[in-house]
Amino acid sequence: MGLRYISLAIVLCLTATSGAVAQTKDRLDRRDKLLGFESVGLLQSATGSCTAALITRDVILTAAHCVYEQGEEFTFRAGYRDGTEIAARAAVDVVIAPGYTAARKAGDRPSAIKNDVALIRLDSPMFEVGINPYEITSQARKGSALTVASYGRGRMGALTLERGCILQKRYRGDVVGLDCDATFGSSGAPVFVHDQGRTRIFAVVAVRVNGDRADAETGAVELSKHVPALMNTLRNNRAAAPAIGGAKRIKVGQRSTSAARFTKPGG
Repeated sequence: MGLRYISLAIVLCLTATSGAVAQTKDRLDRRDKLLGFESVGLLQSATGSCTAALITRDVILTAAHCVYEQGEEFTFRAGYRDGTEIAARAAVDVVIAPGYTAARKAGDRPSAIKNDVALIRLDSPMFEVGINPYEITSQARKGSALTVASYGRGRMGALTLERGCILQKRYRGDVVGLDCDATFGSSGAPVFVHDQGRTRIFAVVAVRVNGDRADAETGAVELSKHVPALMNTLRNNRAAAPAIGGAKRIKVGQRSTSAARFTKPGG
């Protein structure tokens, strides 16, 4: 199947079927509820927010369009809930997956989506109690039950944990179709899989098709091929752009002219 998965809005049945894992949503508005998900946080700029997750002590993962479209100062608030967080750090460097910028400029939405991954280096490592980086895994099969942790429109005050999402489709370019209930602000959210007794990140939420309709689908990008290259870019001298491997470096304070996809404050 080609990369027409987004523009054609694949029709998926989102009703429960025999043998399916029941989906549940929890608002993690207490410290004890956050156990194991303290390292997911709110990524904020002056004009909006997305979701992000810690993958090393000083590197977070999010969607490329979150930073490409909001090239201002960013703050990552780990374990954010109702105006407080466990820890907060400023961003000092951003790299996005090779191919994303060219696809955006060309109006090639499918190619942009399959490269919609970004890493952000923080100004100092996070060692606060409960804050531990997540590992990346490629171990998720069609039909796997997944968990998405996100901040979204109407539920930005605290992290929402959606358990029992199903991986329903696989497309070219390491894009997968999920039946998770993503919304604006959920961009950049980690998609977790329980792998050998551990919770690891399998993909990052990139797009939502058809909103609240019955044929809605959440598109996410698998990470096992993207993250190693982007980590190498962050480890090297990123003074020049484009960075190693063609990944784009966005300096903190640089702004794009593209329309924002962040959730607006209060929206």
